[in-house]
Amino acid sequence: TTIEMAVTDQLTGLHNRRYLETHFNGLFDESALRARDLAVLMLDIDKFKLVNDTYGHDAGDEVLKEFARRVREATRVIDVVARFGGEEIVVVLPETGLHSALAVAERIRSQVQSESFAIRGGLTQIPVTVSIGVASRRAGDPSPAQMMKRADEALYRAKGEGRNRVIAAAA
Repeated sequence: TTIEMAVTDQLTGLHNRRYLETHFNGLFDESALRARDLAVLMLDIDKFKLVNDTYGHDAGDEVLKEFARRVREATRVIDVVARFGGEEIVVVLPETGLHSALAVAERIRSQVQSESFAIRGGLTQIPVTVSIGVASRRAGDPSPAQMMKRADEALYRAKGEGRNRVIAAAA
């Protein structure tokens, strides 16, 4: 339907950024209102530009689709999984504290690196890894943007510390 198209990323089948922003706001407000846990993961495929440069954009698209599938497989139905842009995916985890969010992130990281990604109709296998930044809602957070900023900073640290790792936002 047209509504599905408006909230879905065409390539990966995940939710798109617009859907993410709307739903993250609602989950954030509810979490704050009810004093419930809420966490967010920011995922970025390591060295994705190299995949595109080496194998071409069609192969990059295949990697993105499989990446999205593995992330979706490692998350719950209630979690919001959305393509944020390029090779970045954001996962919002309702009713989830930092400790559990780290476990989810580690499960995703492990599932991504566990098996090579088949591209070019299965003719080529390439290793893919992911870096993940994790943040949870804090009492003083005015909006989801603060959580996203911390998750993004943690992701940046994960990249800087060698990639293929999960890093929690600094306390």
